[in-house]
Amino acid sequence: MSEAAGPWAAMPTAPARPSRGFFIPYVDHIWRVRGAVPIDPAMTPEAAFARLDPLLRTPGTRLTVEGEALTYAKLNPAAQDKFATFTRGRLWIERAGAGAVLRFDLFSPALLACFLAPLLFLGFAQAAVTINAWEKASEAAEKAKGKPADEKKQTKPVPKLNPVDEFLGAPAPEDPAKKKKEEDEGRHAPEPGYFLAGLFFALYLLGRWLEPWLARRRLRAALADATESAAR
Repeated sequence: MSEAAGPWAAMPTAPARPSRGFFIPYVDHIWRVRGAVPIDPAMTPEAAFARLDPLLRTPGTRLTVEGEALTYAKLNPAAQDKFATFTRGRLWIERAGAGAVLRFDLFSPALLACFLAPLLFLGFAQAAVTINAWEKASEAAEKAKGKPADEKKQTKPVPKLNPVDEFLGAPAPEDPAKKKKEEDEGRHAPEPGYFLAGLFFALYLLGRWLEPWLARRRLRAALADATESAAR
């Protein structure tokens, strides 16, 4: 096939072997994306990889071909890179009977970030709860020492509107004590941390479904022309 020409045919090959790298059972599954794309059984690895060349051979990408397997690693991928989400991975061809598939095993740092972000924001929320509890304990200790009497003396009376402003419908001034209490309660509120943790966890769940679909879609599109050519 014409696709076999070029850098793929010249690359040294070796027996395919499992990809190496960071691996911890179950934990490793958090940011790995796996799947398969059907290909024409008559397509050679060189022809398939040549069709994937525009998708993978971008600036800062290292490629290695080992038999019917291709391993790549992207260093600081550009934003316009269609495969930028998957910074490294392995693609190989499996043949079973009369059929063949291109399998992929990819790593997505974006998935890992979405998984770790909820833990970070839950930590912030728990820190806010701890600080609030500590401040309440400090206030209780101060009240036990008789400081509330001094605070009552320093409490400013609620200002009143003059009759003209009241007649014109001007809003009443806020109670300084109530305003201060609301400010103190909102200073270390844990709710934003819980909200952001839930948001990123939802993004992670969405990514676990969406990223394998995107990987299959992009690989299928890159191989489509080759499949049609082989069918002719």
